[in-house]
Amino acid sequence: MLALLLVFIISSCDFTPPLSEEVLKAQKYVVNQEYKNAIREYKFILEKNPPQDLRIKIEYQLGDIYSIYLGENLEASLHYKNIIKISKDPLWLVKTEERLGEIYFSYLKDYRSSEKVYKNLSSFNPPLKNNDLYLFNYAMSVFKMKRLKEAAAIFKKISLDKSNKYNVRAIYFRALCFFEEKNWKKTISNLDEYIKKETRKDYIVEAKFIMANAYESGESLKNAYNLYYSILGEYPNTEVIQNRLKAIYSRRIARKR
Repeated sequence: MLALLLVFIISSCDFTPPLSEEVLKAQKYVVNQEYKNAIREYKFILEKNPPQDLRIKIEYQLGDIYSIYLGENLEASLHYKNIIKISKDPLWLVKTEERLGEIYFSYLKDYRSSEKVYKNLSSFNPPLKNNDLYLFNYAMSVFKMKRLKEAAAIFKKISLDKSNKYNVRAIYFRALCFFEEKNWKKTISNLDEYIKKETRKDYIVEAKFIMANAYESGESLKNAYNLYYSILGEYPNTEVIQNRLKAIYSRRIARKR
């Protein structure tokens, strides 16, 4: 992807021969995986105040180098934000906000910033191609910040939209909102709905574990025991399930006494 973008920079910009040579030099550094040298060369070009279209492409390139190849996501975000400051092109703004959203959410864990980005991306009318993802990540950002009622409302909106590719998965996270609020009844009812619709076995096992935990927390020990037992051998950590079964068994014996 990066190599293709490098070629695109060369072929789509009209600039003077000296700049052309410098861009080609930077490209060669990237191809040879000499990323620090490439960064130095690109920044040297930016200092010469190149045409705006070239500046935008170099800023995006620098963001990708820092993020994808060097793992320096905070520095990468600064270059992506430079594009937002200077460009009014919707295509570049969407591409840039997509990268910023991914960096804020997945790497920097800056959920306040990712919420802002994904809320903006999901508000376009008509909806953008990846609107389902934007709306889901918007809800996830709110969830990560523990604004549970607000997150539950957004997840419900997603779950009711049958055309949204995350409509089933949203039911699970809505259940987690209720779980965090210790609303065991709503947790269980949402997980029951989710399990009936989900097709991925690992997701179903995880949902059953949370559901059993909700039963246990709500003192419905028989249901909790049976559900934990049903995923014994399927849940990744067998010891955890065995310990839960022992604990519930002891509590049930103590009750009978």
